[in-house]
Amino acid sequence: MDDTSASSDYWFDPWATSQGPTLKALSATITKQVLQATAKGHQARIRQPRSEQVERVTNIVSCLVANLAAMHQGYPEHRRLAIPLRHTSQSRYDRKGFGHLPHVIDAMAAQGLVLKHPAHIKKRRTGIEATGSLLDALLSGTMSEIGRAEGEETIWLTARMGRNAIGHKLPYQLVDYADTPEAWSLRREMEEINTFLTTQCIELQGQPQAGFKLTRRFLLRDIGDPHTFRLHGRLYGGFWESLPKRLRADLRINGGSIADLDFASMFPRLAYARVGAKPPDGDLYAIPGLEEHRAGVKGGFAAMLSSSNEMTRLPSGVKEALPAGWTGRTLAKAIEAKHPALVPLFGKDIALDLMFTESCILVAVLLRLARLGIAALPMHDGVMVAAEHSEAAKVVMGEVARARAGESIPVAVKDCRFTHPGL
Repeated sequence: MDDTSASSDYWFDPWATSQGPTLKALSATITKQVLQATAKGHQARIRQPRSEQVERVTNIVSCLVANLAAMHQGYPEHRRLAIPLRHTSQSRYDRKGFGHLPHVIDAMAAQGLVLKHPAHIKKRRTGIEATGSLLDALLSGTMSEIGRAEGEETIWLTARMGRNAIGHKLPYQLVDYADTPEAWSLRREMEEINTFLTTQCIELQGQPQAGFKLTRRFLLRDIGDPHTFRLHGRLYGGFWESLPKRLRADLRINGGSIADLDFASMFPRLAYARVGAKPPDGDLYAIPGLEEHRAGVKGGFAAMLSSSNEMTRLPSGVKEALPAGWTGRTLAKAIEAKHPALVPLFGKDIALDLMFTESCILVAVLLRLARLGIAALPMHDGVMVAAEHSEAAKVVMGEVARARAGESIPVAVKDCRFTHPGL
């Protein structure tokens, strides 16, 4: 493997913390060692460190231990914990008091607790991995001992930054917005959902999972736009969202196997609701000649709703999902022939608006189910619930969709052995 490749990196989560007794005791021992190692001079060694210094180092060590435990226990395919060490100004998304992170890592490396790998400019961040006694201790623990620190922002706002001189999209930028009544209301909804999920027993392959927190992420089309929360809004942060298909059936909610409930063809149905038209019967992604290539049609459909231009070239990944000979123009014409009522929406960058409606439906479903005592794990266009609650959840999903979208959206039970689709 190329040593400069970031594909095997596990990304550092500054809000992870050591929660269980074993990890907390391990973190306390390492904190003491780090404080002793970073003391300078005789006077510093005999004088007790300031309380704020102890708190900072304690939090950093607890976070590093939790991250390394998550990587080595839950994601053994990852080899390094990628650490962002570049100093940036603080915003509402950052965890305060982590300015000494590089020094703590160096102290842990000097004591043989971690191996530190250098960064490669524009290719890979600085990485660490546990070694020796720390690795042995982490591998003997469980994921249930990983928790979340207080103060994490659950309402994110990012902005598109346009394209560079050669036409490549620039990375989105986080917006450090000012709080408004709307932001507080959205945050209270997420707090209710997250608080309820912490009371539920969610297991993967028999191991309790605790170190997650859902966030809701909104987008601005341009960095100069007013700070509003009306685009995108999908939920992220659940470990189940990126589970390999082979592990989906190994999820348990309060001891019960799961039912994966999916709003059928939700994106095209929301598009039809937006133009006030009735969708055709049957599978909305069924295109003559592409009956066995539904994934390609789905990707092309999403691209036509997401772009601000006519689709003339097939997006990355879509071409491979279609038969030879299909182009962006031929696929676009086939989709337009299937859905003439939606032609006014294609090439109008409307997907962000549809995602917002979709996310509002999903949040309302999660809140209603939580108030009924039913734990639901959200995907973008569906939820996973304990199988015993599947019928009740289907009713709630149907009622909420009808109220929010103005149209009925069928709910299907998916085979949890397969990955969940995107749009």
